[in-house]
Amino acid sequence: MNKDITGPVDKVTNVVVDLGPRIVMAGNEVLGTADNISIKVAESTKEELVKLGAAHEIRLVKMLGESGAGEEP
Repeated sequence: MNKDITGPVDKVTNVVVDLGPRIVMAGNEVLGTADNISIKVAESTKEELVKLGAAHEIRLVKMLGESGAGEEP
């Protein structure tokens, strides 16, 4: 038996989660709406994916050091 297991057994990778229609906000400001939003989750557990799909509100937070749209060059 391998005792070096470091993560959850039900871990999944690269899964697309359909979140359905959403209001798009930045802070407290409504920027628009989306008919359907899907995100690709790099790594999660099956339980966390169920929670994500059922969540009324989710937050997307850019990780420090990552580049992305809207930044000055």
